[in-house]
Amino acid sequence: MQIVLRYLLFMVYGSFCASEELRNQTNVPAILFSYKLTPGILRYQEDYDMALTLPRSTFIKAAENFLGTCNANTYVLINQPGLRKLDFLEFETEFISLQRYIKQSSTAIKFEKVDLLPQELYDDLSEFVKEYCDTAKVLRLRGNHTEDFQPFIDNEKRVIIIEYPRLPENTSERREAFRHYDRYLRTILAQIPSPEQKIIYTSLNPGTTLVHESIIPIEIFPSIFDIKSRMGEVEKNNRVLDVPRLPFNDYTPRFSEPPSEYVSVFDSHLIEDNRVLLQLIFTILVGFVLLHLFFTGKRNIVDRKAKNQNHNIRQKSQPQKRQEAQKTPSK
Repeated sequence: MQIVLRYLLFMVYGSFCASEELRNQTNVPAILFSYKLTPGILRYQEDYDMALTLPRSTFIKAAENFLGTCNANTYVLINQPGLRKLDFLEFETEFISLQRYIKQSSTAIKFEKVDLLPQELYDDLSEFVKEYCDTAKVLRLRGNHTEDFQPFIDNEKRVIIIEYPRLPENTSERREAFRHYDRYLRTILAQIPSPEQKIIYTSLNPGTTLVHESIIPIEIFPSIFDIKSRMGEVEKNNRVLDVPRLPFNDYTPRFSEPPSEYVSVFDSHLIEDNRVLLQLIFTILVGFVLLHLFFTGKRNIVDRKAKNQNHNIRQKSQPQKRQEAQKTPSK
């Protein structure tokens, strides 16, 4: 159904292009998107009525609030002179890289009609970022000269202002210009070291549009912005996951260390913890001593009796030998 409505809108747009003349723009479209979540910005989208024109002061306030969160490393301000909301319908397939970056962002809002903006807006916003976000460098690039950009690898914050040439009025040339500028944008953003970027895409130099452009109900990339994930503030690019730590067991050594460097037998804790073992050791030791004394005393008694018996035997045998000696005649 959505495809049919878009086809009908395109047919209506084609009929206006064939029958109506162009006139100077009185309003311009604008897109703001950020890799990291920018809290509080969605209220500007919720309060916006695409049938009405957003006041210039409201847009500038939204842009300052968008940039002033300072949660990016690079702030890219893109000026596309002559950009009109009808371009997002007629040349949608040429915005390949732009659409991909918007889809990957955590915060994205769009305004189909904004009051004409001052040409020095990006100069003011760059000064705003330098003051509030401690950004020292501002790079200015011509959107059709890739050699203007010098790749860098440091994490120093920067403001990059891209000034595209004015879009041609011829349809085929305009299509080719959008295709070329989209590739250029991809080349620049891909060479920025950090993906944490804030981007504003609008026109500071109005061009021409259809006389009845205001009555054509065209939305900017409805397939991207009209989804539920854009209805709330959700951080899509949080690389540090808030996951609780796994419940690992506390470290417990296999053998507990002694309470002090030297262990004493008189330690009260040692005696209390090993009372039964100490009693058993003491009992065995006393029993061993008593047994040793008992068997030693018994052996001494037996030895004394044996010595006494031997002594008595020797004493009895000595008189007999003397008598025998006397009875034996001498030769």
